[in-house]
Amino acid sequence: MSGPFAPSGEEGARDTPGPPPDRVLPADEVWSKLGAAPGLCGACTHRLVNETRRGTAYLRCGRASWDARLPRYPRLPTERCVGYETSDGIEDG
Repeated sequence: MSGPFAPSGEEGARDTPGPPPDRVLPADEVWSKLGAAPGLCGACTHRLVNETRRGTAYLRCGRASWDARLPRYPRLPTERCVGYETSDGIEDG
């Protein structure tokens, strides 16, 4: 198996989520690839954007890796979230 979900050590596996550094896209272009407005996730500290080689983008919750209450890939637009946290540390979801 190769791609973003491949076990490490296989071709296509990455240690960090999201596109490789040479494929970082401007924010407007990334959000347009999501297919829906991100809602709260757009301003959350824990948001991660994964992009496939075919150009599809998925918003992933980084906090979901250690907080079992949260879905790894939240439904968009997210209107309420118990893990929402802005960059200044204010939880408000």
